[in-house]
Amino acid sequence: MSAETTKIVPADRMTGPVLQDRTVAVGWVKAIVAAAQRGGGDETKMLTAAGIDSLPNDPLVRIPLDAVVRLWRAAIDSTGDSAFGLRMGQAIEPTSFDVVAYTLVSSNSLREAIIRLQRFQKLISDGGRVQLVERNGLEWMMYQSMEADLPFSPQQVEAALACSVTLMRWVIGASFAPARICMAHAAIAPLSVYRDILGCEPEFRSRFNGIGLPPSQLDALLPARNPELCHLHQLMARRQLSALKHSPSIKHRVAAILQQLLTRGMAHKKQVASLIGMSPRTMQHRLAEENSNFAALLDEVRHRLALKYIAEPTLSFSQIAELLHFSDASAFYRAFRRWTGRAPGEHRRTINPQPSIPRAD
Repeated sequence: MSAETTKIVPADRMTGPVLQDRTVAVGWVKAIVAAAQRGGGDETKMLTAAGIDSLPNDPLVRIPLDAVVRLWRAAIDSTGDSAFGLRMGQAIEPTSFDVVAYTLVSSNSLREAIIRLQRFQKLISDGGRVQLVERNGLEWMMYQSMEADLPFSPQQVEAALACSVTLMRWVIGASFAPARICMAHAAIAPLSVYRDILGCEPEFRSRFNGIGLPPSQLDALLPARNPELCHLHQLMARRQLSALKHSPSIKHRVAAILQQLLTRGMAHKKQVASLIGMSPRTMQHRLAEENSNFAALLDEVRHRLALKYIAEPTLSFSQIAELLHFSDASAFYRAFRRWTGRAPGEHRRTINPQPSIPRAD
């Protein structure tokens, strides 16, 4: 599901960094975990299998797409439910979509809601695209999965379609049922489950994945339409989209977290990776793509903080060593000489030649 009404580039034509940078909002990931737990899945085991240490509370955190694919596989295995994707999509809550859901519900029509879903889809996931196409007297909301390195399971596609039906029930009413649904894969769950959850029996082994709707249904006024609220929600969504497009690199995000953590205690790789929603291995891989690594960033942040602390004459070198979480003052001395080519005392005299308050050292 994603962002434009223009022609979509097939996933198999997209290579390089674009694939590596695909991510999913943590709200959608939490919805997968919650659905699996309802089916008997163990959260810790699933996250471990996916290479995800924990799910942060920050709704703007993103999880790498391939980690989410691994999470899907673990969830399907742990529940043993062939209809897991359908059930997950049926049980989705507006909070999983944050401001995007409220933008859709307050739209004037279903057509407007789908156009806004295209515009703001990236806030939910980079893992798919939505197009609105007229065909055989119906308007089709077509879904195309956009994979990174790992292929999607059929349950992921079914979750996207079931979730779309749930979205339409939010904006139209609980009685909504699509005219037709097409799926490119074969049936993997009992037909009765498809009918119960989707409101109609899908047509399998189709050339595309999509939901067919009468044009009149797309243009009918929605019961909860509210232009003023919709405008406010769109402003918020645009801000989030802009922030996402201009989000700092992994290197800068890790460095910022390290600087915060070092003021409270020693920063460890696993802890930092968890705070940015990645496994330590994934974080290290992403840093390597930016010609960096965790140890080098930790050293850089310590260097930067050391220069700041050295400029404060009331801090002794032993205190600075403790603030930077070196094992002892001599380890700090060696690191400082490596960074600057000078001993800490020599550097301090250079930047602060005036008599200073006597220090413990």
